[in-house]
Amino acid sequence: MALNRTYLGRLFPATEPYEVTRAAVRAFADAIGDPHPVYHSPDAARAAGYPDLVAPPTFAALVAGNAYWPLLEDPAFGLGPEGTVHLAQRFLHARPIHAGDTLWAEVTPETMDTRAGRDRVVFRSLLRDARGGTVTTVLTTLLAPDPAPSG
Repeated sequence: MALNRTYLGRLFPATEPYEVTRAAVRAFADAIGDPHPVYHSPDAARAAGYPDLVAPPTFAALVAGNAYWPLLEDPAFGLGPEGTVHLAQRFLHARPIHAGDTLWAEVTPETMDTRAGRDRVVFRSLLRDARGGTVTTVLTTLLAPDPAPSG
């Protein structure tokens, strides 16, 4: 199934916020193998000038993924999660994400095209805090599975 181009440029707000917890920040830092103290110790984070644990910069991908995942599960969108390749990710941070943040995400399929016979989509996910301030913009590029897998 091809990408449904009627989705291009449409804004899809997340239905609920993402609550950033200390446990989530620590688990993410552990998963990427980063022992930096500001990701694990509130005291170290405060000593570095932050209000609480700081999330690693790529933590924003977790929040963005929660925002665009419903589109991948929507059969009308034309690109499902199975076999889809995560091609690229880019982060434009306005400020660090901290434990205690409540983040609201909105996602827009910004670009849809075909490369080497495979559909490609770029999602722009804008993450805002509870006051509406921009925290991070995440650009995620996904590539559809090969339509003719070798056998």
